[in-house]
Amino acid sequence: MSNLSLYNITNKFVELMDKVEEGEITEEEYNELGEILALELKNKSSNIIGYVKNSESLLDAIKNEEKRLSDMRKIGESKLEKFKQYVKENMEKLGLEKIKTELGILSISKNPMSVEIENENEIPKEFKEEIVTVKVDKTAIKNYFKETGEVPEGARIINNKTSLRIK
Repeated sequence: MSNLSLYNITNKFVELMDKVEEGEITEEEYNELGEILALELKNKSSNIIGYVKNSESLLDAIKNEEKRLSDMRKIGESKLEKFKQYVKENMEKLGLEKIKTELGILSISKNPMSVEIENENEIPKEFKEEIVTVKVDKTAIKNYFKETGEVPEGARIINNKTSLRIK
């Protein structure tokens, strides 16, 4: 019976229960087969836990590596931006607007027009746009339900979900 899938072990348990109810096997046979299936389930469960923990460890390592690479990219971008600013400042000091090389051209050009806000309160209303955001507080609804037993209109309380926990 070894190497049964979790699905097959579950089905074998159901079959075993049916055979006992129909009197096809003795209680001794039931106990013997039940122990074998329980052992299979225990072994399979250990494999499941191992697989889940291994997968979680791999995903944590990937997340950590993503963060490390992201931090490294941000540092690199910052250094590059500072270097470009340094080259631009030196070209301006020397009065150079363009330097041609065999690899490319360094040039200083005027940026497009932009607006900088110095004091938002002084800006006339015609140049402001009001943005309203509404967010439903699910925690407040849950607490209201716990206190009163009532569910606000437009909401539904869900209390039948389950999850697998591995410790």
